[in-house]
Amino acid sequence: MSTPSVFEVRGMTCGGCAKRIRTAIETDLGEGTEVSVDHKSGRVTISSPKAFTADEVQAVVERTGYEFSGSAA
Repeated sequence: MSTPSVFEVRGMTCGGCAKRIRTAIETDLGEGTEVSVDHKSGRVTISSPKAFTADEVQAVVERTGYEFSGSAA
């Protein structure tokens, strides 16, 4: 597993929102991708053997109807 990448997403307000984003990322970015979503902070942590760019994650998040805020510090 690579070092986890952490991204921020705006507009998540509930656990269902987090599940929707987690499912989309796991489906679109491939098998072996582990995703943790904290809807309260808006943080999405992705652990995968492959490093994903912010653009790749942004495309998935925006298809779910949420706003991608970029990489978290």
